Amino acid sequence: MAAPTSRDRRVPVLSLALLATPTSLSANSATTAIPDLARELQVSVADATWTATAFGWAAVVGTPLTAGLLRSRGPRVAVLVNAALVLLGTLLVALAPTLLVLLVGRAAQAAGGGGLVTLAIGLAATPRRTGAITAGVGLVGAFGPLAGSTLSEFSWRVALCLSLLALLAVPAVLRRLPEHHDPVGTSAGDSVGLVLVLGLASALVLVPRFPVAGLASGAAMGVLLARNVTLRPEGFVPRKVLRSHAFRVAATAACALSTAYFAVLYTVPLLLRAQWSSDRIGMITLIALAAGSTASLLATRYASRLGPVIMTAGAVGAALPLITTWPSAVAAATGFAVFAATAGMAWYAGVLGRATPSADRPAALGLLTLCYQLGGAFGPALATLLIS
Repeated sequence: MAAPTSRDRRVPVLSLALLATPTSLSANSATTAIPDLARELQVSVADATWTATAFGWAAVVGTPLTAGLLRSRGPRVAVLVNAALVLLGTLLVALAPTLLVLLVGRAAQAAGGGGLVTLAIGLAATPRRTGAITAGVGLVGAFGPLAGSTLSEFSWRVALCLSLLALLAVPAVLRRLPEHHDPVGTSAGDSVGLVLVLGLASALVLVPRFPVAGLASGAAMGVLLARNVTLRPEGFVPRKVLRSHAFRVAATAACALSTAYFAVLYTVPLLLRAQWSSDRIGMITLIALAAGSTASLLATRYASRLGPVIMTAGAVGAALPLITTWPSAVAAATGFAVFAATAGMAWYAGVLGRATPSADRPAALGLLTLCYQLGGAFGPALATLLIS
C-alpha cells in the first residue's frame, strides 16, 4: 500500500470553511441584535455596542495568540484551545446576567473564532483552497444581519451564539493533524514579542474610539516591537519576514482592501437610506455581498493571475460611493469591495506562502491575517469620517 501523500493528509476544505465562517456570521448577527440585548440587560444602545467593539478587538488579538500556539505547541493544541475559547464564550453569552459578563463572553468567542480563521487559512495550503475559505467567510457573513434579526425574535442570545457552529468542524480537522509537534526555532519562546504584538494590535483596534490614546500607545508599542525584532531577529516577528518584499506587499494590500471593504459596508446603507427603505437596503446589500463573495470563490479557483483584477475591483468599490449618487451603483460598491477583500486575502496568502521558507510561513501568514483583520477596525472609523 502506498504511503499517504501530503495531498491526502490535507484537511478537507469544507471542514476548514466550517471552522472559519461562523465567526463572521456571529460578528455580523450582532448588528441587528443589539437593541434587544440593550432592552433586556437594561443598558443604553450605545453601551450595548461595546459588544461589537469587544468582538472586533478580541478577533484581532486571537490571531497572534494562535500564531504563537502554532509555533510552540502545534496545530492540534491551537485548534483545541481556540475551540475551548469559543465554547466558554458561548456559555457566558447564553447565561450572561450583566453587560460585563456578556462582553467577556463575546471577547472569548471572538478570540477563539479569530484563531480558528487563522488556522483555517494556514492549513489551506493553496490559493484555491484559501479562496474558498475567504469567500465563504464573506458569503456567510453577509447573512449575519438577517440571521440576527430572525433569531432575535426568539432570543438575542441565540443570535450571538452562532460561533458555536465552528465546533462541528473540529473532529474532522483534528483527524488530519499530526499528533506531535517540534517547536519552530527560537520564536516559540519569544513571549516578549508576542506581548508586544498583542499590545500593538489592541492599540490600533482602539484608535477609532480613543484616537489620541490609541495612537500614542500604538506608537510606543511599535518602537518597543522594533527593538525586540532587532534583539531577537528569529523571534515571534522574524526580521527576515518583515524585510521580505512579498510580505510587505501582501500585508499592505490585505489591510488596505479589508479597510476599504468595511468602510464601504458601513457607508453604503447610510448613503442609501434617503432613497430606499431599510428592507430594500438590507436585501440589496445581501445580494451584492453574496455576488461578490461567489465571484471571489470562482476567481481564486479558476484564474491564474488575479493581482490587477483585485486592485481594480477594490478601487472601483471604494470610488463608487464617492463619485456617484445613483443608488444601484452605490449598492454595487459593496459587491466590488467584498470581492477585492476576500479574493485579495486568498491571492496574497498564496503569493506570500510560496515566497516564504517553510519555517517562517506560520509567522508570515499569521501576520498577514492580522493585517487583514485590522481592516475591520479601521474601516468603520474611516466610514465615520466620510459621512460626518
